[in-house]
Amino acid sequence: MRRLAAALCVGLALSLAPMAAGGTSAETVAARVPAPGFSTTERQLIANYFLRHDGHLIDLSPGQRRQLVNKGRVPPGIARKALPGDLLALLSPAPAGLDRVMVGPDVLLVEAASGLIVDILRDVVR
Repeated sequence: MRRLAAALCVGLALSLAPMAAGGTSAETVAARVPAPGFSTTERQLIANYFLRHDGHLIDLSPGQRRQLVNKGRVPPGIARKALPGDLLALLSPAPAGLDRVMVGPDVLLVEAASGLIVDILRDVVR
């Protein structure tokens, strides 16, 4: 029992040592690195833009919409449309390897290479 307690104390001390020395733990690093996705400001800018500008909507069939939601990636054959240039000028550049696109009534943040959906703003495009 004493050996187990001693081993636990040593393990705890070793795991806390980098933090005590001014280092960082994995949890601390993860907390500082923002998750990819639309920021609150980007969400607001995009929503406000499409409230003032319409004519960008490309309709999706119900089957295409389900495919988009269920698979978590943009299926082949579904039209992606680039965001308007004047909207892009308001936004900071997309993170490396990610694209902001319009698909039907939604604005998506997708991995450029795989089509994997990182974040969605639903029903904002008009």
